[in-house]
Amino acid sequence: MAHEEFLHFIWKNRLFENKNLKTTCGKPVEILRTGEPNFHAGPDFFNARIRIDGIVWAGNVEIHVRASDWNRHGHHLDPSFNNVILHVVRDHDCDITNQLQRRIHTLLLRYPVSLESRYQMLKISDQWLPCAYFIRHVPSHYLRQWLGDLHTERMEIKTGRILNIFHQCAQNWEETFYMALASGYGLPINSLPFEMVASSVPLWLLTNHRDSQTDLEAILFGQAGFPGGSGKEGPYLATLREKHRVIMDGSPGKPVSEHLWKFLRLRPASFPTIRISQFASLVRQHFPMLDKVLSCKSVAEMEQILRTGASDYWNTHYLFGKSSPASVKYLGQQAVRTLIINALVPFLMAYGRLQHQQDCMEFAREIIISLEAESNEIIKNWSIFGFKPLNALESQALIQLHNCYCRQRRCLECQIGAMFVESAMYETNMNFFNHNLTNKHV
Repeated sequence: MAHEEFLHFIWKNRLFENKNLKTTCGKPVEILRTGEPNFHAGPDFFNARIRIDGIVWAGNVEIHVRASDWNRHGHHLDPSFNNVILHVVRDHDCDITNQLQRRIHTLLLRYPVSLESRYQMLKISDQWLPCAYFIRHVPSHYLRQWLGDLHTERMEIKTGRILNIFHQCAQNWEETFYMALASGYGLPINSLPFEMVASSVPLWLLTNHRDSQTDLEAILFGQAGFPGGSGKEGPYLATLREKHRVIMDGSPGKPVSEHLWKFLRLRPASFPTIRISQFASLVRQHFPMLDKVLSCKSVAEMEQILRTGASDYWNTHYLFGKSSPASVKYLGQQAVRTLIINALVPFLMAYGRLQHQQDCMEFAREIIISLEAESNEIIKNWSIFGFKPLNALESQALIQLHNCYCRQRRCLECQIGAMFVESAMYETNMNFFNHNLTNKHV
């Protein structure tokens, strides 16, 4: 049985049988304009124009699998549905009326069964990529056009998040930058507890103690709940605990629960213990640092600022109380670039937008285009299907595509998935995507 989202897709793209249409009571119907999708409460499509029995109606369209869903959803009692001029259904199992007791014209939606078969293939696919066999045959330039939109979508989400932090920080850009950086240091899986730590530690407190690496680590590790303990206290940890007790005495900020920190499947160099110490070093060397970042003219300058190391204790440790072979724990190039892509670029976009600094926004875009594509599990899986991103913009777009479309099976909202379903109308052989697709979705 088709879902409403599929019927919406059929209606929006006019993939239904369009000849000799009649309402369920036998009146001729002509679809002049299907209307615009409504993503909020109310009817599914608004501003439609439908000719029914020779009269042109302007109004809204509601779509259901069964006609009886109208009553099941309570539309017969809702005045916001009184302007529905056509009820479009897959199955007509009853006549319906609006809140004014007026009967609503109903149209049975008919379409090629192959479209629904394609849709079901995508919905039930257990592959990492639902359209796996199809996407291999799609020329890369079609996908790359779609990636531009996906990156814009991802950047809007990240920029919106920065702007929310900005308002939570009483419109203080330095505080906002501090929170954005902290979240970035928690990537890939510890962003939330890192944000919670930053929220519990006022920026002024860190800057007041920036001359002492030990004080900074006492504050940050203490508010992080001292994660990564091995059972051996040791003098270093004992010192941090005591300093944290003294410095944070009377502070309302509560430490984060240690269980929130994740170590599993992380490389030791990415353990939150190492990241917290590296973040403390960044504070000591560069805070306040907003002006420094805004004055950067190249990625290299940003990398130089961010490439800080952990304190001496961590040269021989990855966890508290457990020794490891000696190595200097500097933030590696991949980690630095991940930080730039996920924290600095969105911040620059948000700052430029709100401050009306177009050059700042353009610089952010130049950065994302100039950086190499990221290397992670999602990008590696994309390469299996024959697609390798050219730069960080495309890798970010592919992450957006997988996380927000493929994994959630929002295939009909994806230009590739929509092409796959719609192309059933034209398929004659394995080269069907070449038929009449130039002016299609991508």
